Amino acid sequence: MSRKGIYSGTVLTLASIQLIESVAVGLPLSYFPQYVLGLGGTIASIGLFTSTFSLAAAVMSTQLGMLSDKYGRKRLIMLGIVGDVIWGTLTGLAPSWIWLLFIRIVNGAVSSAAMISAEAFLIDTVDPQRRGEATGFVMSMSMVGHQLGPLFGGLIQYASVTLGTDLITSYRIPYFVDSILAGIALVLVAWKLQEPKKTIHAGMQVGGAGKVPLSFEFKIMLIGAFATGVGFGFAMPIMVLFYADKFGLQPVEIGMLTSLFGLVGFFASWYAGRLADKIGRMIIIGVGGLSSRISDFFLPITDNVFQAAGLAGIRSLAGSISMPAMRALRADISPPERRGRYFGMFNTAMTAGMIAGPIFGTYLYENFRYTDFSLGPVTLPGYGIPFFINSILGIATTLMLVILVKDPTRQKTRPVTPPRTQTTEDDP
Repeated sequence: MSRKGIYSGTVLTLASIQLIESVAVGLPLSYFPQYVLGLGGTIASIGLFTSTFSLAAAVMSTQLGMLSDKYGRKRLIMLGIVGDVIWGTLTGLAPSWIWLLFIRIVNGAVSSAAMISAEAFLIDTVDPQRRGEATGFVMSMSMVGHQLGPLFGGLIQYASVTLGTDLITSYRIPYFVDSILAGIALVLVAWKLQEPKKTIHAGMQVGGAGKVPLSFEFKIMLIGAFATGVGFGFAMPIMVLFYADKFGLQPVEIGMLTSLFGLVGFFASWYAGRLADKIGRMIIIGVGGLSSRISDFFLPITDNVFQAAGLAGIRSLAGSISMPAMRALRADISPPERRGRYFGMFNTAMTAGMIAGPIFGTYLYENFRYTDFSLGPVTLPGYGIPFFINSILGIATTLMLVILVKDPTRQKTRPVTPPRTQTTEDDP
């Protein structure tokens, strides 16, 4: 497939959908902890609220991935986005923290269908030699959305207060904008995406029927996915609380910083995906993963908001570098006929980390935020404990991936006869 062939048709549509959906998801991130508190929750419970979405996704991901193998990617994508429209709206209408908890659980269950199916859809339609580049391009669009979302959400919330709405209502309004954006993505899916033709290799079964043991490399990748999820999950509530507590920033300022420094990862992700196709997945995973986790360690001991934002930018940049290679490697070692199931398992491991990260992170933050620890001549702030633990966990798992998982793009292979494909009955 030529480079021009990558940036057309399906890939551009999937990238556009990722951009729209990521903006929608990112809208409330700059003030979500305050919304939870406004509905009667506590600081310690913020991690639980953040994790309920991921909990449902973790439970359902593998089954939803198998359904996409059996019934098609497009159907599951549309199902997930419809869920985002309905339950996103209800999130903005939640009358109490109990209702918010229930809504987040259901929303997580249905929306994971869209994410897993879209990832499998992308890999189904691109040349294996361009997986890193295509994945990096789509992820870069997702990244732009995630970084612009908090800025737009903070601005919407600020404008609502300025126009006279009460504080809790100003927290609700961005969720309605979220649902409108999800509706636009739904129209785009229905209009532009065509289900890929289903083919099966000789001797294989459609849908991955039967029990096949996971490879050692994929098991290691599941551990790495869990650690990555911990890193993502812990950052969601902790970064907002950290900026507010240490530097006294308001939601709109937090949103601006998150967006500004996060955008540095846009071109990095795109280029890193192309580079992973050329020089191998593991080099990119190692450089990006280690740089991101080292930045985590030093973030809480910064002296001013500019240093903190700079390290947060490096953290985002490094994470953006490693993720396209990580996802391309996952595709490389997943059997094509079980791709949805394997992607679902990977997502389950990552979302399990995203559940653990906020719960333990906010617990540690609340209990040690006003305590300092002396290690000889060095004094460490207690609110930095979640950062330190996340850093050490990430460094250890990144090294484990680099050492134990073989990189298919760097292995010498001999020419083989391409597998014969057999058209299934539902092909035109």
